[in-house]
Amino acid sequence: MSKTLQTLILVVALFGLMALTACTREITTVQQVDPGASNCFNCHTDDPATDQYGLVNKQMEWSYSGHGIGAYVGYAGGRNGCSGCHSGAGFVARLDGETAVPYATTIGCWNCHAPHSNGDFALRVTTAQPLASGQSMDMGISNICTACHVGRTDATVACAPDTNGVAHITSTHWGAHHGPQGDLFYGYNGYEYDGVTYNRAVPASHNTDEARCFGCHGAANATADLGGHSFVMVNGAGAHNVAACNNCHSGLTDFDVNGVQTETEELLAELHAILEPLGLLDSAGHPLVSSGTPDEVGAAWNYIMVEEDRSLGVHNPEYVHDLLQASIDALSVPVK
Repeated sequence: MSKTLQTLILVVALFGLMALTACTREITTVQQVDPGASNCFNCHTDDPATDQYGLVNKQMEWSYSGHGIGAYVGYAGGRNGCSGCHSGAGFVARLDGETAVPYATTIGCWNCHAPHSNGDFALRVTTAQPLASGQSMDMGISNICTACHVGRTDATVACAPDTNGVAHITSTHWGAHHGPQGDLFYGYNGYEYDGVTYNRAVPASHNTDEARCFGCHGAANATADLGGHSFVMVNGAGAHNVAACNNCHSGLTDFDVNGVQTETEELLAELHAILEPLGLLDSAGHPLVSSGTPDEVGAAWNYIMVEEDRSLGVHNPEYVHDLLQASIDALSVPVK
């Protein structure tokens, strides 16, 4: 038998095998959307002009997001205590009730959405998410955000005194954790001093789907690296994602509305100047393994929480102000 004929027989056999073993499973959940669908490209296309779900543009925006570029995945995504938020696969596993998820994957579309389970692009998380301190708030479509963007520790536990009345900063990673945005938006889980009244509620106009996490961070902009599914608030060119803000305010070019960010920076600097000499923070504002009174350690908690929120008060101006001012007042030496 000639070599050419042998090759031809082999090719025909391979095609026959592929025909026998090819996937013919009906994608039933997609059929709920389009009964004629039998494979991905009955619904999806890489042509933006006919991409009915806008997936191409959303994927482009996502590539500019901290989630999409894999920020912190390598450091924390493969650790059991961290993977549930820092890994896409870990997040899904956590929602499914798994506790050991030691693998790291970049967070992508199908970690927040589950179209082939739901039959649409509904979010995986739709119910109110609790804070470590126990409170919860229904954030609508932004509940998916507070599944991760909340502190991991209760302030009253972290700042509690030992039997000698001393509180402790136990590590250089101590604090509410690096994404306590939900805590501040809710107006809870700061260290609160006795006798102080705290204004917790964000303005009612900010507590809507159009103005919570996705409403602001996901506001549509003309460039892929600002708002949308990038969630970026300030891009590399220095442009600010003020599109949602200007629905109520007007003519904004940054987020320092009524000087809230300026005031927050000033209060943080004042509190840092008190905490650094106490040995609770280093010169850059990071926690040091150290001890102090509960009120001193609680002030460090508040400083770190507001810093790691990264909005400089925008997420909840009054609560942030109250936390920082009460901390300064509690630690300041009265003038004689």
